[in-house]
Amino acid sequence: MHPADDLFSVQLLTLSDAEVLRYIHHYADYKVDAVRAAVAELERRGVYVSDDTLSEIDRYFMRQERERVLPFPLTPRHLRWLAYGMCILGMALALFLYVTAAPPPAPPLGYDPFDSKKYLRDLEVYGGKLNILAVELRQWLASLWRGKPLAYLIACFTIMLSSLLWFIGYYSASDRDTHTDKPQAPSDAWS
Repeated sequence: MHPADDLFSVQLLTLSDAEVLRYIHHYADYKVDAVRAAVAELERRGVYVSDDTLSEIDRYFMRQERERVLPFPLTPRHLRWLAYGMCILGMALALFLYVTAAPPPAPPLGYDPFDSKKYLRDLEVYGGKLNILAVELRQWLASLWRGKPLAYLIACFTIMLSSLLWFIGYYSASDRDTHTDKPQAPSDAWS
């Protein structure tokens, strides 16, 4: 498409240099296409725009593009706050479950079949040693989902997931991105 066919490009032709420079100086307020069209118009008019300004504009829009294509649009600071909140809620839930947990129920038959050598022998005859291990694993996994072991499980998963989120948030911010967003304080009080 020819630049003159675009309505915005036609409008740029009618603006003064100062009005077009406003797109360059306040680039964060405009879309990338508008700023690039303003830069092209200034080059066409012969108005000098420093290379530092152009590279700063490119860095800004590259960072914006990078943040837009992230799988989740959270900043590193938000990820760390999410990790803190998850840790507090998960630990509170684990503590609540630990305090309100009832003791494990007694075996319904009055005894545990695994205490009987005959039961273990029958399991081994029918399925081998692997059958005994499978039954023990199934019983152990079933015991994790009630009472105090569930509280321990929730506490462990909470710590693992919240620390993972915190480390992702901590290490995903590069020094350049975090320092350029902070306002620079003057070196002395009279500046």
